[in-house]
Amino acid sequence: MGKQIKSNIKEMSYRINDEIRNYDSVRIVGENVESQVMSLYDAKKLAEKMELDLIEINPKSNPPIMRIGNYEKLIYEMKRNAKKNKQKVSELKEIQLSVNIAQHDLETKAKKATEFLNDGHKVKVILTMKGRELNRREENKRSILEFIVMLEDVASCESNLKDEGNKTVVILKKKK
Repeated sequence: MGKQIKSNIKEMSYRINDEIRNYDSVRIVGENVESQVMSLYDAKKLAEKMELDLIEINPKSNPPIMRIGNYEKLIYEMKRNAKKNKQKVSELKEIQLSVNIAQHDLETKAKKATEFLNDGHKVKVILTMKGRELNRREENKRSILEFIVMLEDVASCESNLKDEGNKTVVILKKKK
């Protein structure tokens, strides 16, 4: 099978058929092929006889390893496995609250936080306090606690409330 196929993806590009040169002997593997060492010329003839491609799998081993198989199928399976193995990364989104936030603003921010959670992200809620608000820290946590209660059917707290200087922080994640 003399057709030349090249992949655009660097990691998944292999030399095939006539691109393979400068080897005296190679080890061949593949379906319906017994693993054996033979000359490169004989390996190419065997692949051509079976109407499959000779694919260079590991050029650094001694002797180099070649696979007899369908190149397009190999690339397809590798892409599929790479996609399957890719883990979904959840991003951390932030929502800022203030001590004297209006009820409607709090509801709007809760709605946005629900969207983030439904998209699979975690939400970091930050309550910022300024000046005299810092003296009544416990009273001022009312707005962040009210925010958490608004989202209790959608989200759960991943961490407890943490005081970080002039901020109070909590991380919310989607309920399962």
